[in-house]
Amino acid sequence: MEKQLETGNFRENNNEEWMRFALLSAGLGTWNMDPLKKEVKWDDRCRELFGFPEEHVIEYQDVLKYIHPDDKNRVDQAVTNALQPESGGDYFARFRTIGAQDKKVRWLDCKGKSYFHPDGTAYRFAGTAQDITKEIEDWEREELMIALVENSPDYMAAADNLGRFFYMNTAGKRLVGISDELDITTLVNKDLFHPADFQFMGEEVYTHLLAGRKWSGNIHVQHMVTKERIPCYADFIAIQDAGSDKIIGRGATLRDLRPALKAKQEQQKLLALLENSRDFVSLSDEEGIVSYVNPAGLQLVGLDSLEDAKRFNTDFLFPEVMEAIMQEINTAVLEKGHWSGELNYRHFKTGEAIPVSVTTMRVLDTVTGVSQGKATISRDLRQEKVIRQQQIENKVELERMVEMRTSELKKANIDLNIVNQNLEQFAYVASHDLQEPLRKINMFSALLQDKYQDQLNETGMRNLGIIRNAATRMTTLIQDLLAFSRVSRQDHLFEAVDLHKTIQQVVADLDILIQQKDAMIEMDALCTVQGIPLHMTQLFHNLLSNALKFTQLDKQPVIKIRSRHLSDLEVAEHPQLQNGMPYCEIRVTDNGIGFAPTYAKKIFVIFQRLHGRGEYEGSGIGLALCQKIVIAHHGMIYAESEEGKGATFIVILPVFTS
Repeated sequence: MEKQLETGNFRENNNEEWMRFALLSAGLGTWNMDPLKKEVKWDDRCRELFGFPEEHVIEYQDVLKYIHPDDKNRVDQAVTNALQPESGGDYFARFRTIGAQDKKVRWLDCKGKSYFHPDGTAYRFAGTAQDITKEIEDWEREELMIALVENSPDYMAAADNLGRFFYMNTAGKRLVGISDELDITTLVNKDLFHPADFQFMGEEVYTHLLAGRKWSGNIHVQHMVTKERIPCYADFIAIQDAGSDKIIGRGATLRDLRPALKAKQEQQKLLALLENSRDFVSLSDEEGIVSYVNPAGLQLVGLDSLEDAKRFNTDFLFPEVMEAIMQEINTAVLEKGHWSGELNYRHFKTGEAIPVSVTTMRVLDTVTGVSQGKATISRDLRQEKVIRQQQIENKVELERMVEMRTSELKKANIDLNIVNQNLEQFAYVASHDLQEPLRKINMFSALLQDKYQDQLNETGMRNLGIIRNAATRMTTLIQDLLAFSRVSRQDHLFEAVDLHKTIQQVVADLDILIQQKDAMIEMDALCTVQGIPLHMTQLFHNLLSNALKFTQLDKQPVIKIRSRHLSDLEVAEHPQLQNGMPYCEIRVTDNGIGFAPTYAKKIFVIFQRLHGRGEYEGSGIGLALCQKIVIAHHGMIYAESEEGKGATFIVILPVFTS
């Protein structure tokens, strides 16, 4: 019996040892919680995972204090749920602890089970805790690596030894035109190359990889949709099994060279631009040592080669001004990033001072923003200064000539005014002296006709009538010529003229003729213009008289007078008018005999007649007088007509503005 008891105790002790060994091997610690007392008992391993001292029994609330703040509520809720009978008593939580003494953060996986009395009261809650910190750290590093690869701007892919892909990052798919929906494992490396390029890969690249060597260099891949051959710089590695060193696949990183090639092309264009520029262009480092001068710059300062130009930029200036100028330039470049101004370069061979317009700017590294030196662009001002001096001299000469010409014009105007005054006096005297004998001819021929008509035969009376008619026409002609000569630009006499009132007065003056012709006058409300009232009366008296004169025998004469304001665009259509000034257009339209369009300008020439004196009376001055009046009022007049369909005279005059 004693032997059997000893054997049983051995087995029980042995089982406990095996259990502790198993738990230790698995890195597990055990814990046991009294749900009623809220006390936790745990072994050494579990106490170590929480970083507690030697105490064997810990209050549950003290345990919660050393759970990471972000995990505490979640863990407490999981414990509460496990202590409810409806949960089945199962418990699992993954969380972080902060060591009570060492303050070390550990990741734990805790699993447990609650045991219940028949009435549903939990009487035991026990389980294990396992340190998974290393696994979490490995997983985080792996996720970080995956994120780095996935977010890399370069193509990254892996394939087995037969070229079958099992991974390609997003940038790689975009580079070769693979959609996210396509299963990458259905592709082989041959799908990404033009046949000639794939032959190169087989002969050059893959042989290195199969031998376990790396390969780097330039290749071309082919876009799967557009078939574009894309230049890339590639790094290939052989993927080896960690245990056997057996080659199990290959990995590749490709960098798209198109942006770099495009940038290089732009740099070449910029370099060509600098090389062919007619201006001086130079680059210097932070110490002021020149590293580049373009051919035009070398020629400007008399240097034979770029090597000759590699010197301090101060050498290009004259010593006596060098220090002051460089201090000004360096201060401006440091504070503003650039400096502009004029200075003199020194010609290295002749010593000539070359005036130049200079712009110096700081050159910054596009990535780091660190200053790399200065760039300078200078334009030779010698020819410009010669032209500028010539312009100054020309301006002085022009001003002298203008002054001289102005003086001549003033003298000519004085002479012209004297001539005009003499002409006006002559015209007045001539017309007065001419009209006096004509009045006597008219008077005595009328006396002869009245007193001796019984004694004169028919021929004598006809001849006497011819004399009287000729004298009357001569009188009318002299009066019209006198009126024509008196019209001139007398702006100081201008005032507001209401054309409606003016034409009403003209119609009243022509009332007898209007009744004789049985004419109808239609007139709208007309605009107010800037003019001389007497001249406006003369103008429209002549126009209405013309309309009443040249009527058709079988039609009642109808004369329409309309006016409107012109728009700026309409004013601009007439070069004779001044842009920006308001104008009024007056139309005088009749239904008379009209005239052929070819005579539209001829009718305004003095003494020009379209009909003989036997058909229509007149001096041939009326329309010429109208044109002279309108021109003197800064306006214009023209006519539109067709033979047998009446005529329209269009007068455009400045509107009165207060």
